[in-house]
Amino acid sequence: MFLCILFIPPIYFIARKRWGGFILNSILYGIACLCILSMIGIWIAPVFWILAVGHASFTYRKEMAVKHVELLATKMAEKMQQNKQP
Repeated sequence: MFLCILFIPPIYFIARKRWGGFILNSILYGIACLCILSMIGIWIAPVFWILAVGHASFTYRKEMAVKHVELLATKMAEKMQQNKQP
């Protein structure tokens, strides 16, 4: 998934079925791709690519944090249940 985020960020949002993020990221990534086609825009393209990758990376990091918190909460609930039982 990390390579997908790095090279083609919109695919990450399609895989997660996050359509709002997909649209925003596709616009940023599309502008970066279109800028590469022109000689002047080739210097501006990395800015849009970095924005697209940053957006996907931030979303991935947030998703992983939620997953970690849920796992931690589950483990804590299991320990509390074990402590209540005599």
